[in-house]
Amino acid sequence: MELMKLFEERFSVRKFSDKKVEKEKVDLILEAGRLAPTAVDFQPQRIFVLESEKALADLKNCTIFHFDAPLAILVCYDKNESWQRKYDGHNMGEVDASIVATHMMLEVANLGLGRSEEHTSELQSPMYL
Repeated sequence: MELMKLFEERFSVRKFSDKKVEKEKVDLILEAGRLAPTAVDFQPQRIFVLESEKALADLKNCTIFHFDAPLAILVCYDKNESWQRKYDGHNMGEVDASIVATHMMLEVANLGLGRSEEHTSELQSPMYL
């Protein structure tokens, strides 16, 4: 998909089909996250794919923003692995995780899948497909 068209047409979904997302598509989404740049290339992100009934039920106990999606991708970061700026000690993990999630969301849109992103203090960027 042409990038500007993707920007124009993307939207957040609040009601999802119960159809499972194909493994090949999940792999492409994860690859988009892997290719995302991070500060000093430390790659502190930790990505969790939740698709089992138990994992999705556990997620529902953590947030009201689950929308009954058949798959959720959590993008987190390890604050002990992310780069910190020397002059003020700011940990760049949140920025890194955001860039990774953005790359993944663009690939989701490119694949024609619906998605919604939510940010909470407990869960950094869960993305539902």
